[in-house]
Amino acid sequence: MITGEDEGGVGLSIIDNNDVENLISVDFDGEITYHEQDGYPDNVSKRTDAGNEHVSQARRFAKWHVYRERGYDTLDAGNNPDRILASLLALARLSEAEFDEHFGDLQRQIESHYDGSTVDLPFPDADPDDVIVYRKDVYVQPDPTGYEPPLLEQYLGHFDGESDSPVMPAKDTLDTSEFDALEAEIEAVSAMHYLHTDGLGNEQTERGEDPLERESDATIELVPFDPEEIGSFHHYVVSHLAYQIRDGFLLMGVKPPVAFRKAGWGKYRAFHRQKFKPQYENYWDATATIQSWEPKVP
Repeated sequence: MITGEDEGGVGLSIIDNNDVENLISVDFDGEITYHEQDGYPDNVSKRTDAGNEHVSQARRFAKWHVYRERGYDTLDAGNNPDRILASLLALARLSEAEFDEHFGDLQRQIESHYDGSTVDLPFPDADPDDVIVYRKDVYVQPDPTGYEPPLLEQYLGHFDGESDSPVMPAKDTLDTSEFDALEAEIEAVSAMHYLHTDGLGNEQTERGEDPLERESDATIELVPFDPEEIGSFHHYVVSHLAYQIRDGFLLMGVKPPVAFRKAGWGKYRAFHRQKFKPQYENYWDATATIQSWEPKVP
């Protein structure tokens, strides 16, 4: 519930999934300037993993609610479902030649882990068997936050049913008139970015060139996988963006919309939380049998 708004931002009262009230103030740029709750220790180190995640979920949801209800750009870059969805639609509409132009380097880099060729990495101390995350930023036009109703709401209006509903429409469906209003196209795609972790908590990153002087709308972030396990790399990347939208809602403590209730690789940071926080199942694992889409402690 929004409790007020002034020149310092927007105030909210949020009841988390543990029935604890969180009083939060969100600045117009998304900074959390105030957060008070009486359900968990103030010292982060004294909270349980579940308690820390309840607090984090409330903060993420606060940013989303202010964005959706007040229109301020409070969501972190790469975490706005409207922007990710616009990127999904733009990528889904690409021809195979256009897709290869933008993402062929990413596909070949992943394939190099499995085809016997040398894996080219910018880190001299990295082993190709370490955790490597390959990233590419996606920029779309027009502005995905300028739709009315919001882009995500328009998109979800084409879905019904239960959790076995498709995670995205087929490409030929995207070309029909009912999706004409959801016009989104690629403006630019970045060079490849890299993240390496040695499994001991040590991370290093290397960024490629950014094509535009603004924040991207979405970031593709894939770990190496055997290409033989999938059919179309194009479809895999589009679905990956759908799983990112799913992760965004899960990490806000919210059950994802029906259209995004499917297991598969989404955000890298979400993968970590799903493995180690008790609120989540292995939503990142395409082979997992999901018992519940409610992101709370059983």
